[in-house]
Parts: sequence; structure tokens; C-alpha cells
Amino acid sequence: MTGLLSPGIETLLSLLGVWIAGSVFAILSNNSIDRIPRHQSLISPKPYCRSCAAALSWQDLIPVWSYLRHHGKCPYCGARWPKRQIITEILEIAWVAVFILIYGWSYPAFMSMLFGVGLIAIIIIELESRVLPDNMLLGMGALGMIYVLAYSQPEFPYALVSLAVGALVLIIYNLLRSLLPGEQRADLSEIKFAAVMGLFLGLPKLLLAILLAWFIGSLLGIFGIYKLQKPAQQFLPRFPALLSSAGLVVILFGNDILNLYYHLIR
Repeated sequence: MTGLLSPGIETLLSLLGVWIAGSVFAILSNNSIDRIPRHQSLISPKPYCRSCAAALSWQDLIPVWSYLRHHGKCPYCGARWPKRQIITEILEIAWVAVFILIYGWSYPAFMSMLFGVGLIAIIIIELESRVLPDNMLLGMGALGMIYVLAYSQPEFPYALVSLAVGALVLIIYNLLRSLLPGEQRADLSEIKFAAVMGLFLGLPKLLLAILLAWFIGSLLGIFGIYKLQKPAQQFLPRFPALLSSAGLVVILFGNDILNLYYHLIR
């Protein structure tokens, strides 16, 4: 069907698709970030201002444009919207654009792109509230299960193995961390999140994401502790935020990184 269209029309439709998909994901993400940590329904009530409770119209929900149009303030009471809102919108639209540029449009690719949208939401929730809600993990776990069963059924046993490996690695990590000085409690949400990541990414991409998360955390720790003179617990994001960031990289470039590694060890 697309072969019947001129390259210019195809490019225009792709840009329109990126904008629509990115905008929808941005709205869903900001809604999730606002409501999930507060244990509120994602459906009801309709989007509203948290300062004056006024219902927001569709013109107030257009990603980036509405924020800039109203100068980052509620059009009804003038209360300032959090800057996180426009940052999330830009990140989601950029994520869709980069993903489509690399992988194009397809149903399996759409599932990976949607999983990445969830990872971005987890990063923002973690940095803002330092929590990892179970209903968020449940939804992403269901998405991973659908992805495996719909597009790679023969890989289902390996996906379960990867799920178990992810949980096991984080169990060991939490046990080792509990031996360090100070109060270091095991974090069950980290273990469950690693299992969800394993279900979706599979091996060895899961291990690559975990190693990359630890590497990113090490760099941030060195920078924060020695350059900014801040305690690690005040500066470092929690591990789920680091693992989510690494997961985005692995979704986009995991195959290239692994191929480079295999080439180097031969």
C-alpha cells in the first residue's frame, strides 16, 4: 500500500504518525505520573488542575503546545504546572521519533515502543516520588507476556527463564547491598521490575541492561559524591530509574552493542 504513495507523502504521513503517537503517549504518561503514585484511577475523573480542580479541555492537553501557549500555567487559576510535564512530553515524542527512525512501523516494533513509553514514565515517577507502583509493573508485565505470546511463542520458555534470572540477579544484589554499613533494606519492587524486564527483553539483553544500569549509577555516583559533594542517597536515583534508562538504550541499540561485543571477543 505504501508503495503507491510518493516518498514525500510517505514522509509526511510518518511525521504525522510520530506526532500523533508521541502526543497520545505523552498525555498517557503524564496522567499516569500524576495519578498512579496517588492510587487514583487513570480514567475518572477527567484531566483537571490540581490547584483549582477545574476540568481541562482538549485544547489544554495538546503536548508542548498547550504548555507553551499558557506559559506553563493553568488557564483557569494561574497556578504553575510542573516543569516535569513538558519534559515528559518532549521525551515521549522524541522517543517515538527515534524509535520509528530506527525500526519503522510494525506491530512488534509498536509493542517495544510502548514498553519504552512505560520505562520513561517509571523514570519520571522514580525521580519525582521515589516509588515503583505495583500496578505499573503489572501492566508492563502483561504487555511483555502479550508481546512474547503474540510474536515469539517458541521463545516463551526462554522468556520465563529470563524472568527468573532477572529476579535472581536482583535478589543477590539486594542481599549483598544489605551487608553494607547503614540501613540497606531489600527492595521487592526492584526484584519484580527486573523480572518484568527479563520477560520483555530476554537474555542476554536483560543482563546487558542490568550491567549498563550499574555502570550509569557508578558514573552518577562518582560525579555526585566527588564533584558535587553530595551523599549518595541524596544524589543517586534509585535502581529502577537506572534500569529503566538502561532498558531504553538496550531496546534501541541492544543488538548493535551485543554484536560489537561478540566481534571483540572472537
